[in-house]
Amino acid sequence: MLKTYIQLVIFSIITVFFFQSCDNGGKARANGKFDYRRFKDSITIENYDSSNVFDSKDYIPGIDSVAPFLTRIDTSLHREKAWMDKMDMLKAVLKKGDRFTPEEKINISLNISQIDSFLRKTDPHKSIFCREKECRLYAEVVKSVQLLYLYIDGELVDSFKVSTGIKKYETPEFSVRPAGPMLIKYTSRKFPGGNYQGLGNMPYAVFVRGGYAIHGTTPGNFSKLGNRASHGCIRLHPDNAKIFFGLVKSIGLDYTWVRVRNSLPPPVSDSLKVPPVDSAVNKDPH
Repeated sequence: MLKTYIQLVIFSIITVFFFQSCDNGGKARANGKFDYRRFKDSITIENYDSSNVFDSKDYIPGIDSVAPFLTRIDTSLHREKAWMDKMDMLKAVLKKGDRFTPEEKINISLNISQIDSFLRKTDPHKSIFCREKECRLYAEVVKSVQLLYLYIDGELVDSFKVSTGIKKYETPEFSVRPAGPMLIKYTSRKFPGGNYQGLGNMPYAVFVRGGYAIHGTTPGNFSKLGNRASHGCIRLHPDNAKIFFGLVKSIGLDYTWVRVRNSLPPPVSDSLKVPPVDSAVNKDPH
């Protein structure tokens, strides 16, 4: 009898734990406190290029379809990788020309993998495990103050200056899980200036919805951060874009949420939180 009782208790504990894990949804991965400060300190600062395909006036996310744009980038990256592989085989040429670093080779392959995976997606109605601040990583962009507020496990941990779209190319309001892809920083050796086909600097871009992405901007635009200046995308300082990109990569797109809104809602006054004293006193208890 005692053995049967113990077995029932153990079974009940396991059952409760199982259903709690299911109910947590996106927070199932949030075991243990995420040390944001340590993560941020681990991000290395680097020199940034003046080329940026996402800052180009030729790409307007509200007008240009994202699929052809990504296909052009994908095609260019595949050509770049083929050229890179060919250079690796030509030792004599390598002695005279530029070599690709191991990091550059990895970044090219990662970008290709991300875009290929995104373009192969067939299910646009993938399950959503969490929403807004329920997600482990939540970014809220407020256009009225041109700031991105960064939350981890529901706690505000940082804020970054941004540049959203100018009036003609307004960044729309949305509240979504980022669709991807994510493009890591990569600068072409073959076309060092970069171009609209996608070869050039792609500084930690996280596509959120359609062609709208959160990405690092170029040094010439650093002074504009905190003001509307883009053609629709959400620009960050590259150091902050690298932090955000690293967080999304670490936590995962499924457990990330991005909201863009015009302004923060007004704070709820105390009079709305607590019933007026008079009404509480004069209320007939019967």
